[in-house]
Parts: sequence; structure tokens; C-alpha cells
Amino acid sequence: MQSDALAEETHSGRVWSLVILPAVLGPALSVAFYPTHPARIAFVIVCVIGFGAATMAWAGFRYRFLQDAVEIWTLGFRLRSIPRQDIVSYAVESWSFMRGYGIRGIGRVRAYTWGNKVVHIRTKNGEVFLGHSDPERIVRDLDLVTGFSMQRR
Repeated sequence: MQSDALAEETHSGRVWSLVILPAVLGPALSVAFYPTHPARIAFVIVCVIGFGAATMAWAGFRYRFLQDAVEIWTLGFRLRSIPRQDIVSYAVESWSFMRGYGIRGIGRVRAYTWGNKVVHIRTKNGEVFLGHSDPERIVRDLDLVTGFSMQRR
């Protein structure tokens, strides 16, 4: 990765990883009591998805604020890059449980969150929500990238 970062923030959902792991217990009990081939296949699928989701929640999202962009990473993979010139506005907002956690959205709207506080970034190409326990830090870091200070709601 580049070393020209102005700031880096991490937003993890370690509590959620501890909630996800027990979800594997149900299929494990099912295979223990009814060891059929379809049950074993279902158990393997649930384990792969469950452990993957728990690992992603534990590691969290890593936001890198560069001079010319904001990058969103997880598990060593860059998920998205938002060029500085595409950022139109940003503000702190609340995020409800009903909207979901993790990587959310389709089309022009994406969210990367494990909690109820987000920074809503409006871009020329859509909207991005970055979760963080202290969203004002994200706003401060965005101010560094964009060179201006946005009105907070």
C-alpha cells in the first residue's frame, strides 16, 4: 500500500463477530443429530460464510485518507477509492439497525458500517456511508483530503 496517507481510521465490529460465530452452532447441531450428506454440505457453506463474515467484522473497515482520494479496505483488499474531485459534500448522520451492517447497498449507494454512526459522503457518482465510533474524526480527515470544512448537521 501507499505510504502517502494523511490519516488512517479503522472501524471494526468485534461485537458483531462474536454474534455471528454462534450462528454456526445451529447447523453444527443439525449435522450432529442428522448426519446426512445435504446437512453436511449446508454446514460447510454456513461455516465458510459465517467465519468469513466474522473475520471481516473483527478486522473491520480501514479508511485511508490520501491527498487525492479516500480508500476503503478490508482484509487487505481495497473495496473502493473515492477521488477527491468526486466528493461533493459530507456530514455526520445516524444509521439504523434496520439498514443493516457490513457492506450494504447496490448501485450508486454503498455503506461500510458496523454501528449506528456514519459519515454520509455525497459524490458525483452516488453516495457512500462510512461507519465509525467517532464520525467527527472521519469528517476531520475528509477536511484534510478535500481542503475545506463541510457544514455539520
